[in-house]
Amino acid sequence: MSTTYNSLISILKFIEKKEDSFGKLALLQEIDQIKDRDFKIGIEILKSQSDVKDCSHSKLTEILINYYSLMYLKKLHFRLKYTIEDCRIVELNFMFKGLTKLPIAISYLLNLRILSLRYNQITEIPEWISNLHYLESLNLNINNINNLPKTLGSLQRLKELTLWKNELQELPSSISSLKSLRTLNLRLNQLYMLPEEFGNLKNLEELNLHDNKLTNLPISFSSLKSLKKLNLSWNLLTTLSKPITELTSLKLLDLERNELSSVSPSIDSLTSLEIMNLCDNKLESIPETIGKLKNLKILNISRNKLRKIPETLQSLEGLEELYLSENNFEIIPHFLKKMEDRGVRILI
Repeated sequence: MSTTYNSLISILKFIEKKEDSFGKLALLQEIDQIKDRDFKIGIEILKSQSDVKDCSHSKLTEILINYYSLMYLKKLHFRLKYTIEDCRIVELNFMFKGLTKLPIAISYLLNLRILSLRYNQITEIPEWISNLHYLESLNLNINNINNLPKTLGSLQRLKELTLWKNELQELPSSISSLKSLRTLNLRLNQLYMLPEEFGNLKNLEELNLHDNKLTNLPISFSSLKSLKKLNLSWNLLTTLSKPITELTSLKLLDLERNELSSVSPSIDSLTSLEIMNLCDNKLESIPETIGKLKNLKILNISRNKLRKIPETLQSLEGLEELYLSENNFEIIPHFLKKMEDRGVRILI
């Protein structure tokens, strides 16, 4: 089956390159034979806009490559989910298909915008992934991927990249070239470091690095000025300071179960912060500057080694929930009663 498919693609590419009238006639005859409902609808729309005979070799070839590729993939994968627009495949979902590698047919679908390959056994991503210039969302969750190709950085339209629960230990520096990236999910991998160029992801808004092996962050991390949600829980970080305290757009910061022993006074620069989770660390103190986080709604500092907390906490007028359990308090701070009286939910 793959030999026949590859031969068809080669013939189409040859006809496209030659651009003669006989080749065009052959392409038109093949298009007339298309039976797939979604493709036929697209062809009828195309006919209503102009004479199909006036279409370029390139346009006709594109239709047939998309058609043959879909027919090939549907024969290989039962109940394949897909979306077609104007005779172009724009979305493919290979969830639970038992894949160990990406089908080569995907490389010819140049208008693909959404590709989901989650819940498979894929071990690597081929370099030809860079062919998919229009790709906006790539889901590779729950596979066995242990490295990413440098060519991944060519996906300039990519907005969402999810790779949680794989076997990644490091990322290629080219990932920093994904200028359109908004969401990056790398939770449940084995990452021990991030590339120094990571801060070039200027448009990144949500980053999930839960349950990796990070001990520090690159200096450039402070350049992620668009970042609103940052999950670094279950890592090995030892201090909450720069570059995190320079991420002034942050609304959510999760550092649960790290090795934090200190929080920098510069924490007050996180003026947009609404949720902060510092649970299950080794903190013995919290800086008084935390009282300047006027937008903070939820603060979790339970399961630390705190003997006291700053009175400035009562300055957090927007605070709704405060978690303090499993610390080493000698006495219960008197000002907590005042905070409870104004509606703050406190667990101690």
